[in-house]
Amino acid sequence: MSSDNLRKGLINDSFGDFGSFAETLMPEEKKTMREKAGFFGKMFVSWIYPTLKLAQSQPLEIETIQPLAKTEKSKYLYEKFKNQLILTKRGENTIFEALFHTFQKRIIITFIWLVISASTAVVIPIMIKNIIDYITMQEEDYVYATIIIAVIMISRAINMISNAQARLEIRAFGFDAQSVLSVELLSKSLRTSFLSNPRYTTGEVINLMQVDAGKLQFVTYYLGVALLVPIQLVVTIYLMFVYIGLSFLGGFGIMLLTAVWNTMIGKFLMKYQQTMMKEKDKRTNCANQIFSQIKFIKINAFEEFFRDKLFKLRKAEINITRKRYFGTAFYIFSVWLSPLLILCGTFLMHILLGHQLSAGSTFAIISLFQMLQQPLLQLPIAINEVMATNISLKRIQKFLFTEELQSDCIQYDYYDDEKSIEIRDGNFYWSALKKEEIDEQEKKELENKKKKRKQKKSSKLQVEEQSHKEDEKKQVLFNINMEIRKGRMIGIIGDVGSGKTSILQAIIGEMLYNSENPPRVKVGGSLAYVGQKYWIQNLTVKENILFGLEYREQKYQNALKYSCLQQDLKILIKGDETMIGEKGINLSGGQKARISLARAIYSDADIILLDDPISAVDAHVGNFIMNECLNGYLKDRTRILITHALNNLQYVDCVYLLENGAIIEKGTFEEIKQSASFNSIYQKLYKHKHQNEDDETIEQKVEDLPQLVKQVSQKEENKSDQNNELMLDEDRERGKLALETYKEYFKLTGYFNISLLVIIQICWIVCYFGTSILIALWTSRAEEDEDIDNYKYLEVYFYFSLGQGIFAFLRPFLLVSAGTRTSDKIHTKMINCLLYAPQCSFFERVPLGRILNRLTKDQNSLDSEVYWGLSWFFVAISLLAANLTIYVYSSTAYMLIPLFFYFCLCWWIQQLYVTASRELQRLESISKSPIVSFFGECINGQSYVRVFKKESKFIEKHCDNMDVNRRVFLELIGSQTWFMLVLGLVSLVVNAMAIVYCVFFSFSNPSLAGLLLTYATQIDGNVSECVQSFSQLQLGLVSFERCLAFTKIEPEPGYKELVNNHLVEVSHQENYLDHWPKEGRIDYINYSVRYREGLKPALRNLNITIDPQDKIGVVGRTGAGKSTMTLTLLRILEALEGKIVIDGVDISTISLKQLREHITMIMQDSTIFDGTLRENIDPLNQRTDEEIINVLEQCCLKDLIKQRNGLNTQISEGGDNLSSGEKQLICIARAVLKKSKVVLIDEATANIDVETEHKIQETILNAFRDCTVITIAHRINTILHCDKIIVVDQGEIKEYGKTNELLLLKDSIFYGIYQEALKHK
Repeated sequence: MSSDNLRKGLINDSFGDFGSFAETLMPEEKKTMREKAGFFGKMFVSWIYPTLKLAQSQPLEIETIQPLAKTEKSKYLYEKFKNQLILTKRGENTIFEALFHTFQKRIIITFIWLVISASTAVVIPIMIKNIIDYITMQEEDYVYATIIIAVIMISRAINMISNAQARLEIRAFGFDAQSVLSVELLSKSLRTSFLSNPRYTTGEVINLMQVDAGKLQFVTYYLGVALLVPIQLVVTIYLMFVYIGLSFLGGFGIMLLTAVWNTMIGKFLMKYQQTMMKEKDKRTNCANQIFSQIKFIKINAFEEFFRDKLFKLRKAEINITRKRYFGTAFYIFSVWLSPLLILCGTFLMHILLGHQLSAGSTFAIISLFQMLQQPLLQLPIAINEVMATNISLKRIQKFLFTEELQSDCIQYDYYDDEKSIEIRDGNFYWSALKKEEIDEQEKKELENKKKKRKQKKSSKLQVEEQSHKEDEKKQVLFNINMEIRKGRMIGIIGDVGSGKTSILQAIIGEMLYNSENPPRVKVGGSLAYVGQKYWIQNLTVKENILFGLEYREQKYQNALKYSCLQQDLKILIKGDETMIGEKGINLSGGQKARISLARAIYSDADIILLDDPISAVDAHVGNFIMNECLNGYLKDRTRILITHALNNLQYVDCVYLLENGAIIEKGTFEEIKQSASFNSIYQKLYKHKHQNEDDETIEQKVEDLPQLVKQVSQKEENKSDQNNELMLDEDRERGKLALETYKEYFKLTGYFNISLLVIIQICWIVCYFGTSILIALWTSRAEEDEDIDNYKYLEVYFYFSLGQGIFAFLRPFLLVSAGTRTSDKIHTKMINCLLYAPQCSFFERVPLGRILNRLTKDQNSLDSEVYWGLSWFFVAISLLAANLTIYVYSSTAYMLIPLFFYFCLCWWIQQLYVTASRELQRLESISKSPIVSFFGECINGQSYVRVFKKESKFIEKHCDNMDVNRRVFLELIGSQTWFMLVLGLVSLVVNAMAIVYCVFFSFSNPSLAGLLLTYATQIDGNVSECVQSFSQLQLGLVSFERCLAFTKIEPEPGYKELVNNHLVEVSHQENYLDHWPKEGRIDYINYSVRYREGLKPALRNLNITIDPQDKIGVVGRTGAGKSTMTLTLLRILEALEGKIVIDGVDISTISLKQLREHITMIMQDSTIFDGTLRENIDPLNQRTDEEIINVLEQCCLKDLIKQRNGLNTQISEGGDNLSSGEKQLICIARAVLKKSKVVLIDEATANIDVETEHKIQETILNAFRDCTVITIAHRINTILHCDKIIVVDQGEIKEYGKTNELLLLKDSIFYGIYQEALKHK
């Protein structure tokens, strides 16, 4: 399916389930304060006052924030945007056009407000000229003077109101644009397969949503600035011509030169902006991979390796960020200097034409440029932001137009009473290209497009392109023909990588095919899916099972019963209301499999696709699921089961045997048993089967098994006693930003740099003050003396102007240099603290989305917003100080009296505003984390969402998350707008006092009057800018505060010294023991452990000795504490009581890094990273190619390296282009290559077929012959080779002895478990 399907909207994703949003909205909703507000309430933004008042008495919470109106909700806005996107013609700016048409009415209204604001701003310079002319003429026409004063006051009031309304609309529109793009990104993700389309990774799409779409929040304001400045410039040039005639041409010429200069800088900045965004993508994706697989990194002590890998990407990002913002510093230099140079050029031309400067014209022109000063100051930032956003929109558009699911070959026929699944001519492919190749290919395509404009493309090139297109896909399924009738149960078997999972992926539409000769897939009913990669949401157990469906008691109880979850729920304090951690972190593999199965059972789907869920559960549970669930409760539904347990085939109606992507055998179990391929596998399954079995004893023993057999015991302690607080609430400071936060930021920035910044600003104020006073003196002397040396004044004015520009450049240059270093230091500290944070008490309780939010949005704020906010604050403070000095200098000290009352009133307003604004800023940041978490969760489970037809529900939930954030955001921008407006209206008193002083108290010096009038009108703006810039700085420092919190995470006990003293791991190796461990003897001495404080022990009073080179098998029901034993050896969990001794050394006394480096663990969930096969096998690059290839051949991966690109085979994120078996084999090969004396295997062969498992067992026996091996497994045959068996139940060791001896003791628990596993074979 091509990207043209974007025009189809969400027809295929069931978004139409709730149809037109207007119809589904609740008919009666209480009106919000914004809706209730009348004309004046909206004009003066008084609807925000209740929130401001509430913030004075209590901290604001989400619940206390006003709800949204119907038309403010994300679903409503997205429906409008989606319709426009369908109607908009495809082109380079499709997204921009669709956004424009969606919000066209609001954009026009906003533009009208901006025009009113700009028009009224022009009135002020005109009136200033009239007042100065009035004073110069020494007339006493008080009526005329009063009219001028009234015009100025009314113009100023209208200007403030229109400016406030424009700002409010712009910010709200920016957020809405971001919201609809965020929803569309999720919608597109649910229509795109990251399995068959490797162009994008989860981290990159999250970055598109967080960073790229997030730019729209602020760019709308800057877009208004960029649009209005040219209009204001035209008006300014016209008025200059009116006031001084052709003299304006001198300034106009310089204006053109600066425009050329700024354009050149703009191109430079655009180039670096594109590169910077790409580098951010790489870092974000790397961070996403690292913290998605943090457990693997910890147990292998790979923290330093992955830290260096991330830091390398971060270094590239920060270098390009620094260059990009150094360019902005040059832009600021140009913008500050340009108006002054234009004035210099204008004055020079005026002098050359033989004219003298007059106070009226001069100060009118200065006032015009002061009117432009703020827009011109913001213009470089505006142009940068517009360019950056344009790049971001193109990046988003590129993703939205990328290839979607190629599922046109699938036909759904819900009325076919005979067939459930039919596949004809099934030739299916996966993409053979890696992401880097795709990027390179797209680059070449872009170059080819440029060449096309110059010459026609030859037919030879077309043939080459066509053949290249074919090379992009790798065929994995060959001529698949299947016909599955209703109500049948089908078994699919085969070796690892034979294509079993790919068949299910083809049925659900994940795979590619040749569109010229498409296969035919017919699905006769609704689907449910239980994949190998279990997808569990960060919700309650019940919500995971219901999956958005209506709750029905009997149906729900049946789902629990037939997925064997009832006993699990009994041991949870909140039962099925227990919150499951992100990705099911607080569940065992078996529990995740059974919740996934329960979801499928509850769905009432006609066809259930099962990708080997039986391998993840215990034998007796597996037998129950096969007999009572699949062949009992679900017997009337069509079931397609992939399995490696061949004994389960006796329950199926038909078996398909796959080899190298083709069906080589098909038939009933009895028929297929005659196959040589099947028999070779079948014989190996029972190689270790004991011959002397007493059937009667077996049955009796199963019935008499103790509690261990008859109940699902506790999951490792953090699962058994949830303590109702599994997931930690996001940390949030309340009240004022702590003084410590400011101190910490300035400390990291450097007190020397801050001091230097203050000196630079003082010098800048001197230059600013100099240019202002000099103009007054110059015009005053010019009117008194016609022979004045104008060139001398002009020269001094030029030097002051140049100094002002230079110091304006040095400020951002210094801040960029110091600020990027500060943000990099924080990033380094955060990563160090995160990587060495404890697994159980931190990573299992903090959602990945929250971590990524700190590393993307908050880190991005530190990389840019904080030091620009600091720069803005210094400029605002400097302008206020300079203008106040000029104000007093040009009038009288008595003018300080109204200023005093004005500032007192400002302080009161500021206190009312800042308290609420600060809390709203924090809530706004906090309410973003669930958006990121849910977005990432949806992408990870996109296959499940599509199969269960839940696209609309997930989009609706995402809209709800966005709406929570939007509620806070509207209050935040409402408070900001209210503050700016009220502050401006109060300042009219100061303006009025200055004008009245000029008009009614006869001025003998028109130049000083001009100076007073010109700068008095700026004070209110300066005060507003001070508070706004301080608020912006605080907003950035809130991000700093949040990042700072992650630098104070308590590290693992073994890494405290390393993290607290900022040591590198190399120096930390001084604590290493030489040649340890030598033998692999393990002693548990009175050992107890718990997952975290406040919970019961997960293991109690362990006292066992494991001799060197012993092969130990650990058995127990799901959650008995098996995996906890492995975690204790690696000190993922620290001892509560007792100790563990390995080769005579208490492991709590040695280096944690050495411990984990010298113990190998093969995890239950395979861990694969985006990179080459070699990088996955040997991340630290310590082995030769020959060693790696030998290990791969030992681990049955010879075909993988032969059929693909050898050790350079590219593996996609999460190993999505590998089968589950291949992924697990790579993990085993990685462990074999490590060569440790102690090896831990945690259910590592659950997803491997029996034949391959047999080979792996032989490999493990040979490779780990001289090692102590502890194996945890569900399959009994995987531990029968072990020397000894440990039986664990409820955190205690029930049995420990030699395997043969326990099997001979017919009253032993292990004997009962073994017999139960053989019962149905």
